[in-house]
Amino acid sequence: MRVMSDDELRHREAMWVRHGALRIRRYAEAFPDADDAERQRVRMAVLYAWMRNRCPVAVQFVANYVATVATAVGMAGVAATGGAVAALFAADTSTPGDAPCWLFPTATWAAVCLGSLFAVRDDVHQIIAFFRRLGTRGALRRLTQPQIAYWFVPATLCVTAVVAAAASWLTLVTALAAPTGQQMITAAAGLFGATLGLQAARWINGVQLLLHRRLRRAGRPHPLDAVLVELMAATSACSRGRARWWDPRTVRAVRAVRTRLAVATAAAGNISAVRRRTSVTELAARRRARRFHTALAELVRRHDRALTQVHTAGEYDAVTASLRAGVLALVTGDTEALMRHSAAEPPTSRTARLLRHTASSLVLTAFALAIPLLPGVDRATGAGVRILLLMTAALALTPADGSASGSVRSALERSLFTKNTP
Repeated sequence: MRVMSDDELRHREAMWVRHGALRIRRYAEAFPDADDAERQRVRMAVLYAWMRNRCPVAVQFVANYVATVATAVGMAGVAATGGAVAALFAADTSTPGDAPCWLFPTATWAAVCLGSLFAVRDDVHQIIAFFRRLGTRGALRRLTQPQIAYWFVPATLCVTAVVAAAASWLTLVTALAAPTGQQMITAAAGLFGATLGLQAARWINGVQLLLHRRLRRAGRPHPLDAVLVELMAATSACSRGRARWWDPRTVRAVRAVRTRLAVATAAAGNISAVRRRTSVTELAARRRARRFHTALAELVRRHDRALTQVHTAGEYDAVTASLRAGVLALVTGDTEALMRHSAAEPPTSRTARLLRHTASSLVLTAFALAIPLLPGVDRATGAGVRILLLMTAALALTPADGSASGSVRSALERSLFTKNTP
């Protein structure tokens, strides 16, 4: 294994900059009504923003490797902790034929691997298509190269798939021979692991973003550079998807719009530049900056929601025109025009949205931990109540309707408490 030399890094850096400039030139085609001078101004503004916001190629490679390894280690630790908690719950329901204690961490880790593969399924499809184009001989030649960049990502995905298959098979074989109560706890541990694995891409992107901020020169990008670049790319993708606006699931350009808008939403909510300029005692200035960035993120997020709910070509064109107006406002620095429609809907923070969706599950989990410890609650009843509350908390996180959740809870009550009925 080796790393690239200085000449190779400079060559890749030059090629990357050239490709970026060509992409931005294509993005400018999304402004058909603009004259050549205005299109040139937009193109140069976006190019400068992209140059300021970018990271060197070496930093990108290092950040990707470190983020992948850190995410794997972090998720392994969380999965082991969740499995240990599930094993403690299962210890209270000890019956003849108990499952081994390693079943629950294994089930959690298998679900984490499966959820991670599902979260990065687009990357898996791209890698498979790339190696198909190379052919068997080309793929073997590439994988046997001493350059880590050629085999790191495919090897990581292959290892994850093998571990997921082995852990899933071991979990199923062992769980089928376990008592019913422990099977329910195994299912709850698997649901927790799947939920964790679906966040793998976000963990990797978060660690990469943190490393990018640390490794590149401080204060180099302007506060809204990333928003401008991503909105420009979203506008171009939205314009290209106009030909088949009614079929957003199969049009790659429309999916690219939502991906770009998601990145722009995260970039719009970033107030790190304001934090660097102010001290911790300037609460009013930070509050105003947080309000502006939160409103901007909500405004971008609203375009994403509008794109998923279009019913006519006019509505699709309205979203595209609004994105164009946002790009032009960022290019000219007109924040008033950019935020003209931001007051139509009050912005909500990510923490508030997360608490609103998980509050009921957190309360049910707290009761599941506390009720079996109360005096006067026997061991069997406490274990049954704990399993019922944990499964209800898991159901509260799913998009199932009330009738489906009620049916599952009724089945759990009959299976857990029938033996205690006189």
